[in-house]
Amino acid sequence: MSKPKIIAHLILQLDIGGLERVMLNCIRQMQQQSDVKHVIISLTTANDFSQDDLREKVAVHCLNKKAGNDWKLHFRLFQLLREIKPDILHTYNLSTIEYHPIAMLAGVKGRIHAEHGRDINDPKGLNKKHNFLRKLMSFFIHRYVAVSDELFQWLNTTVGISKTKTQLITNGINTEFFNLPKQPSENIRFANIARLSPIKDHKNLLQACQLLQKEHDELPWTLTIIGDGPLREELALLTQEYQLNERVNFLGARDDIAELLTEVDVFVLSSIAEGIPMTILEAMSASTAIIATEVGGIPQVIEQHKEGVLVEKQDAIALAQAMAFYLKNVEKAKEHGKQARDKVLNSYNEQRMVKDYLACYEQLL
Repeated sequence: MSKPKIIAHLILQLDIGGLERVMLNCIRQMQQQSDVKHVIISLTTANDFSQDDLREKVAVHCLNKKAGNDWKLHFRLFQLLREIKPDILHTYNLSTIEYHPIAMLAGVKGRIHAEHGRDINDPKGLNKKHNFLRKLMSFFIHRYVAVSDELFQWLNTTVGISKTKTQLITNGINTEFFNLPKQPSENIRFANIARLSPIKDHKNLLQACQLLQKEHDELPWTLTIIGDGPLREELALLTQEYQLNERVNFLGARDDIAELLTEVDVFVLSSIAEGIPMTILEAMSASTAIIATEVGGIPQVIEQHKEGVLVEKQDAIALAQAMAFYLKNVEKAKEHGKQARDKVLNSYNEQRMVKDYLACYEQLL
């Protein structure tokens, strides 16, 4: 018998986040549908990811990259790839794209790069140095994958990657897993699920909550923020400064999102830049109305006043007004939540995403 094919997934850090969940969910489903083996390589570190069914089946290698330029890392990665002998290297986002020449030298035959979103320092993807790197790497990369139509068009027009090398594979989720019945409440329960980092702009969200409290103090509402990150302490202090402690609750990083969404009426995302966030799709699958900034691939998913409300980024007033809309129109939240689930069922199913990735791998193999 021939040995099974091996896919190596290269990521900056294996942490709790939407990108990581997309990767892990894909790996889990692909292992059930094919005999391809998967290996995860983290340039830095890895958390003890909670997917118990993957821990024993998927090897995780951490290269412990130093801050800034770590040129020795290239040699360590070369050695690791020579040891693993993967048939395909699949990299994720800008921080990993530069390692494709190393993969080629190490004998990796198939090379894929996926763009899931952009960095806080370049939310529109206009940085000439970064885009030159993306274009330069096209000599070593066989396929670029974009997770939203906005990212797909950007790769073609702004970065200049040939359409023959680009492919659109939108994110998808397990629509049965994220479909638990809602728990009743007399309050409107807002929630945000995101890493506590600058690009998610939680400061703007808290400013909106401050405005909402001033304008509608009599209405019953709460906001639950789920996630962890470098801004945790700063955001907690800001919550206290805005006198929002009785309204806003920080839960930290959690892996029981499906259960938590049973106690959420409206999901709120205040990001400065996004691809197609997994958290939005999970909330939609759980029949939750959406308030989100009109960035990246989000307008591709949310139609204004159908599945939710879109607002301009970094506009606390508009965000507060959108939250007030649902406070005053509780039935609209239920209506938009039902339509959100219908949208996910029709267009963002995990099985379709996995099928597309498997087809992409098979073409290169």
